[in-house]
Amino acid sequence: MNKFGYYILSFALILSIRDVFVRVPAHVEDEHDADEFKKEFGDEIPADEGYSKGTEEDHIELREPSSFSKPKPLTGIKDLPTLKFVFCVSCGYRNAFEQFSHVVRERYPDMPIEGSNYPPAPWKAFLAQAINVLKMVAIGIVVSGANPFEALGLGYPSILQYGHQNKLSVCMMVFLLSNMIEGSLISTGAFEIYLGEHQLWSKLDSGRVPSPQELIQLVDSQLELLGKIPAGSGTGFGDFQTPTP
Repeated sequence: MNKFGYYILSFALILSIRDVFVRVPAHVEDEHDADEFKKEFGDEIPADEGYSKGTEEDHIELREPSSFSKPKPLTGIKDLPTLKFVFCVSCGYRNAFEQFSHVVRERYPDMPIEGSNYPPAPWKAFLAQAINVLKMVAIGIVVSGANPFEALGLGYPSILQYGHQNKLSVCMMVFLLSNMIEGSLISTGAFEIYLGEHQLWSKLDSGRVPSPQELIQLVDSQLELLGKIPAGSGTGFGDFQTPTP
């Protein structure tokens, strides 16, 4: 195997080691640039289709009606509960979290917003970790040309002989296949939204994410129930304009 092949295998091994020791931060709170937000949300679709759709497990598409207008900010409200987004980071949902955070901050600039990873089932997380370790061991055995089976009295298996003779292709196959299995184990497809201890939305239950209008309406309604904002000061569905007294 040439030097370039060793570089590729070394890079793959480094990525595997990083996956073992580096965990996704539990708290992510990033603001999305306004221009990027408009770019993402600028599509115009019919009003009866103005809702969010989860088209694939690794993508969340956020849509809004063409009549969308920014919500009127409500400032000076004390002791607002924290809006929490618990989502599948490995599914690529962080961008959706940032976009929703931007929408809510336009309405409630003083509201604390948190985001965290929705963990997979413990057995899935353990199995994914075990597969990652086995992947590193397998790649190490193939690259080094070692035969641990000989010490166990199992001779020189033909599959290991093939691996030693085709190091680059076998290592890449092990790397890609194991990564695919790990990804399927840790991907939950979750996008759950909480206001304080109250759950506002669950993608696991509904199969989709809310539209920006739906989210603001849910937040407004819950804050009215908590007595944080006066009754009637919230928004109606599909209408971000706060009624003037």
